[in-house]
Amino acid sequence: MSHLSRPLSLVEKLKQNTVQEFINKFLWSKSNNAPLVVELDPTTACNLACHDCISANLLNQGGIDNDRLLLLAQEFADHGVRAVVLIGGGEPMAHPKFGDLVRSLHACGIKVGVTTNGTLIGRYLTECAEMTNWLRVSVDAGSEEVFADFRPHASGKSQFNLVIENMKELINKKTGLVGYSFLLLSKRDKDGSLLRTNAIDIEKAARLAKTIGCDYFELKPAFDMMHFLQRQESAVVDLVNRNLKAIHDLADENFKIIAPLTLEDALNGIGTQIKSYNRCLTAELRTVITPSGAYVCPYHRGNLNMRIGDIAKISLEELWKGERRSKVMERVDPSKHCTFHCIRHESNLLLESMASGEVVDVVSDFDLFI
Repeated sequence: MSHLSRPLSLVEKLKQNTVQEFINKFLWSKSNNAPLVVELDPTTACNLACHDCISANLLNQGGIDNDRLLLLAQEFADHGVRAVVLIGGGEPMAHPKFGDLVRSLHACGIKVGVTTNGTLIGRYLTECAEMTNWLRVSVDAGSEEVFADFRPHASGKSQFNLVIENMKELINKKTGLVGYSFLLLSKRDKDGSLLRTNAIDIEKAARLAKTIGCDYFELKPAFDMMHFLQRQESAVVDLVNRNLKAIHDLADENFKIIAPLTLEDALNGIGTQIKSYNRCLTAELRTVITPSGAYVCPYHRGNLNMRIGDIAKISLEELWKGERRSKVMERVDPSKHCTFHCIRHESNLLLESMASGEVVDVVSDFDLFI
């Protein structure tokens, strides 16, 4: 893992001026009418059928109503939401109002990030290039063959070349960051024995990402349907480490090779993440809104016990200040409900320290996607 550079951590993002002002003004009193950041799933529709999709049981169950989706942008702005990640669930660009939504959020001064499979970028090139702060494409391959195996399309034809050409066109016009995401995936037989892994493509994918002008290449571990890290066979771990060593020298001031801390745990076979705290303060700062309702966090997307309301029926303020959310937040206990690896575990540790009186050194804003 010494071959990887890391992005500025989520913990560091909490020290930004805007975030600290929000925390000190609202978090301890819970007086805010909306979160600082929203993950928004416009739709559950998706045009790919990816292996080990963590949202497989949520796909193709509709999207947020067109008119309601566009009204949300103004509600976000009116209540102080500063950043929105368009993600899913499904493929966000499959929603017919994706372009209008991005334009509305941008016009309201809200920062926009997008996670996409890259197949539909051509429909919204102007919005993606000029109105997003970052756009990350989930590719998970460096070749047509591996892409077709792990990210199949209904047509049976690999969409790899389409995705890469879309990324090239976007990069030529981009004003924000563009990332090439690679989720470590493996296929096994019915007895659990390893058949093949996309790890064979890591080096090829990283070199391609740099060649076409991406700002970074991100390697991430896969999770199971319950959000626990998938255990990797020693052969896969060795393959990953050889590939990481091979791409180490690609990193420079214009191209980063990054990974979440969870990748290191996955490669070391650490299956659970023990938490000593009994509340989730991060969930007071950010939430996820989907067509099936709003949830405490993305890890609990689709979990009815963690459903805090339905944006289709009530306003954002009613959802955030409502009795249902209050009761759910009182019930959430990360020590019991979140033994999986949460990428915001360290953020919660810092927030708990701040709740106990720790004062952090405030830094200027650099990235509000906490």
